[in-house]
Amino acid sequence: MDIFSTFLTSDDNSNFNMHDFTSLIQIDRNENNITCEYICEIKKERKKTLVDIDILNNITVIYPINTIENSTYYLKSKYNITKLVFEGYEIDIQKTDSHDDAIYGLPKGFTKTLKFGLGFEKKYKIILSILSQHLQKCEKVTFSTIQKSNIKNNEIIISDDDYDKIRRGIDRNHDLFNKESYLAKESFIHNTLLHSISPDKYPELKREPRKDIIYKILRNTNFNKISKNDKQSISELKYNTDLSYLSILASEFEEILTNNHVESRYQKFFEENPLLLTMISGSPYIQFNNQAYIGGKSFDNSEGQYPDFLHKHKITNNTFIIEIKRPGASLLAKKPYRGKGVFSASKDLSGSISQILTQKYQLETDIASLIKNSDDRNVEAYNVQGIVIIGKLSNLEEKKMKRSFELFRNNQKNIKIITYDECLEQLNFLINILEENNIILSEDDNL
Repeated sequence: MDIFSTFLTSDDNSNFNMHDFTSLIQIDRNENNITCEYICEIKKERKKTLVDIDILNNITVIYPINTIENSTYYLKSKYNITKLVFEGYEIDIQKTDSHDDAIYGLPKGFTKTLKFGLGFEKKYKIILSILSQHLQKCEKVTFSTIQKSNIKNNEIIISDDDYDKIRRGIDRNHDLFNKESYLAKESFIHNTLLHSISPDKYPELKREPRKDIIYKILRNTNFNKISKNDKQSISELKYNTDLSYLSILASEFEEILTNNHVESRYQKFFEENPLLLTMISGSPYIQFNNQAYIGGKSFDNSEGQYPDFLHKHKITNNTFIIEIKRPGASLLAKKPYRGKGVFSASKDLSGSISQILTQKYQLETDIASLIKNSDDRNVEAYNVQGIVIIGKLSNLEEKKMKRSFELFRNNQKNIKIITYDECLEQLNFLINILEENNIILSEDDNL
């Protein structure tokens, strides 16, 4: 029960300060117009217009004011922008269930009850604050279902669609950062108190990384105008973010290796995480195209070559072919060649090498015509190199099998063969290096 209803239902008024209940809403209504005024009964001359509604033209003007009687700003405008106009909205004044006068028909985000002075709900006040900062002489904002958003002299017009986008965006950010703030406080209290008292019973609470939070904070930051301390903080943030990203990447990679997915699933994983391919290639290759046509079609438009990934060197523009096979693909034949401890390459592996050699030949042969018909002509094909990612070394149980595989792949020219568990090992090795460097930095900081 609020204080107003308490006053109305109490038989004993001696416990209340009458000054707190001396205001009322006066409404004048005719066929064409509705005018609402806020009046202070103690001083009859103290009255303020709250709402003017032009019923015929669907134009409503509200004047948000402070109605807290003990406030320094009593009966003054709530905002620097003193007038809010609503064009094209069917707006009316009606009684609520609690018999208060309220305005109906405004867009979402505005208060309804007249005795509270109207205006924006709390979380949307920032709209007028931002507009006041950039349009210092602006005294009126028009919300319109008719006009497009525009700035005219000292007035800004906001279309209904644009206002809805702004409001929804504020909702998303408000919910996101409120949740993030709560989680940050939760982990801080947990770790500072419970974990420090009893670490075994209350393990350290670590929050999942939120890429969307980091992106929203940093995407509009001007990094040219930051202090030395801020640069150090950003460097630490980048380090922690990189380490978190690599750790997540390693976990996801390990997970897909334990399941027998179709080949396209692994191709998509590498497509979404190009850092892995750059790390594996060992050179600054950048993604140029996926499933790119690189030549080889015959007269009947068949036999075209399409490698899984076509990269190019960031400096020389030389191309680089990558073929992705399944981790479950065999590396060697199951039985030794003539029973003498020598294992030949499997059909999967030898077929992959033949495939990439054909792609290499076609690309080098047709590069001139491909460049001619390409938007990006900064592409070269100088003795094109390639990688086949296939199988797992852990499936080679015998020492003789590992020897056969190493002899086979190390004698390949222009083609690098790497297994999935080697990719994962390289990734984990990089993470370990970063973690060790962090320990060294932490020790140095404490000296």
